[in-house]
Amino acid sequence: EKVGDHLHFFGDSDAMIPKGLISLLLRIYQDQPAEAIATAELYFLNKIGLSQNLSPTRSNGLASMAKKIKMVGVENS
Repeated sequence: EKVGDHLHFFGDSDAMIPKGLISLLLRIYQDQPAEAIATAELYFLNKIGLSQNLSPTRSNGLASMAKKIKMVGVENS
C-alpha cells in the first residue's frame, strides 16, 4: 500500500519461521520511501549467516519475498 511517498506492506504466515522471516523484512522495509526500497541492499542477511542456516526452501522463500518487495519499490519510485 502506498501512503504518500512511502510504502506499507502486509504479510503473515501460519508457520513460525516464515512468520519471523516476514517480520524481519517488514521491519527493514516498512514505511520507507519507494526509492529507498528499490535501491536497498540486503547484504547483512549473508553477513549474519541467516541464509546458510535456513533450509533451501526457506532461503529461496526469503529471497523471493525480498525480491518482490524491491520490485514494488521500483514500480512505485
